Amino acid sequence: MAFYRQWAGTISSAVLFGVIFACQMGGFAVMNEENHGAALGLLLFLLPGLVGSLLTHANKIIRPIFGALLASPLCLLLFYLGHGLSISLWYQLAYVLSAVFWCACGALGCYFAGVMFKGAAH
Repeated sequence: MAFYRQWAGTISSAVLFGVIFACQMGGFAVMNEENHGAALGLLLFLLPGLVGSLLTHANKIIRPIFGALLASPLCLLLFYLGHGLSISLWYQLAYVLSAVFWCACGALGCYFAGVMFKGAAH
C-alpha cells in the first residue's frame, strides 16, 4: 500500500500531463491568443502539479515534477508527429520545458496552500 501512495502523485501527474498535452495538440484546448501571441494553454499545466501534489504523501514538489519529466519524451514525440518539421526542435523543447515549469508552479502553489492552512489550524 505504501508503494502506491508513494508513486500515486508521480503517475497521476505524468498521465494528466500527457492528456493535457495531447488535448492541446488535438486542438481541444486554447493554444494561442490571436491578439498578443500568449500561450494561454500552458496554464492548464498547473493541473498536473496540483493533482500530483495532492496525491503525494511526501516530496509534494519533486514527485509531480518527476511525473512531468517522465511524460516529456512522449509529449515531444506527439509534438513532432503533429507538426512535423514545420516547427523547430528548439521551439518544441521550449514549449515542453515551459509546460514542466507550469506543472512545478502548480505543485508549489498546492504545497504553499497546504502549509498555510496547516499553520492557520495551529
